Amino acid sequence: MRPDPASPVQWTAALLIGAAAILLLHNTLPVALAYPKAGTTALALFSLFAVPFWMMRRRLADRLALPGAALLIGLLWGATVAVMTSLFGSGALHGLLATAQGPAWAERWAPVLAAPVVEEVVKAAGVVLVVAIFWGRLHGVLDGIVLGAFCGVGFQIVEGYAFAMSRTVLNRVGDVVEPVIAVFIVRGVLAGLWSHAVFTAIAGAGIAWAAVRRTRRAAWIAAGSVAGVVVLHAVWNSPLLRDGLGLGSLGVLGGVMLKGLPAVLVLWWLVRRAVRTEPPVAAPNA
Repeated sequence: MRPDPASPVQWTAALLIGAAAILLLHNTLPVALAYPKAGTTALALFSLFAVPFWMMRRRLADRLALPGAALLIGLLWGATVAVMTSLFGSGALHGLLATAQGPAWAERWAPVLAAPVVEEVVKAAGVVLVVAIFWGRLHGVLDGIVLGAFCGVGFQIVEGYAFAMSRTVLNRVGDVVEPVIAVFIVRGVLAGLWSHAVFTAIAGAGIAWAAVRRTRRAAWIAAGSVAGVVVLHAVWNSPLLRDGLGLGSLGVLGGVMLKGLPAVLVLWWLVRRAVRTEPPVAAPNA
């Protein structure tokens, strides 16, 4: 039996991911070759972000209908198209804000007003694209949550890797792992739990709700979920509580938790509700 021909949506996804992957390699490969020890360590450490979400996928396997290929496409979209689009898009918005309000103002507020909008919209677009490719295979909200999480994980791994390698280069001490570990502690241990994977999983829940129900109200819920994670991301990026109210390290940690915990709680509630209301699929994925 001949396989079904690729649809225009599949070709679009392949071309976008391929082009973004080439741009990503062009931007990262020279540094990776110059600092192989630091690069390997950074990639290994930040790839750990995928572990809890892979475990979540295994745990919910009997309630998920999307195949592993869908999650792989989501992961690749997040790691390539979302990263490169956000790099150029956020930079462009940063420039517009600097022109309108001044460089100092833009440096403080562009992470709040520019990055969350570009990053969350382009990651959500990846979820929509994968849902379109596997149209009719979606079982429910849990599919969207896991798909969104994988898309966000792809983004999170590459972003963390890029920050770690940038710190390594700026440190000017050669191919060492200490700067990588320092960045991983901050962006992985302290900030990794409430970051891109959680945000995009929430957006994925709304998108899956709309795809399954196909009503105008459901479409507004999907749009609202994306808008909601933009707000959560903006709060997370904001200077709010960044100094820990002068209470030292414990205050800073408390501020991190106060800003990040709402997204985790929203995702936890969505998963619990979907597990209670969505029946298992007829043939669970391996």
